[in-house]
Amino acid sequence: MNRTSVVNAVLGVVLVALCAWLVVFVVSGDKAAPGTTPAESVASEYSDITRAARAETMAFLSVDHKKMDELTARVLEGATGTFKKQYESSVKSLKDTAIAQESISKGSVNEIGLSEVDSDAATVFVAAASKVQNKGTKGKVEDRAWRIKLSMVKQDSRWLVSQLEFVG
Repeated sequence: MNRTSVVNAVLGVVLVALCAWLVVFVVSGDKAAPGTTPAESVASEYSDITRAARAETMAFLSVDHKKMDELTARVLEGATGTFKKQYESSVKSLKDTAIAQESISKGSVNEIGLSEVDSDAATVFVAAASKVQNKGTKGKVEDRAWRIKLSMVKQDSRWLVSQLEFVG
């Protein structure tokens, strides 16, 4: 075998390997390429923040006088810092009022916007609504609209709400 034949054989093997990889990449898509791009990392982080903001807003807007222990525990699960302290100090009053007024509120999140985001903090604006029924509404369901600003921090790989404010 001469030198040209060896080079051609090696190039042939490399070409077959590249073609095989290309077929795998086309079939598997981005799963065939190792790692994530910076854009994918940012998108994943934004998705995590949005998911946590939606969950905490929904928990905060949910009221059912028959299930207040469960519902307030859900809020506290996604809270930290100032918001957690404020909410913990008002849980008894919230429960007492919900029971006395036979309150039920079901929340929904219409839109979420991320304002400021860095590696361990984010500011999130939420447009939300709730359907409220209690003694004050004389048993009728009323629609309420809410604009909420959440200050969030990342702790142990989880995004938690450290401050919740109602905004105009």
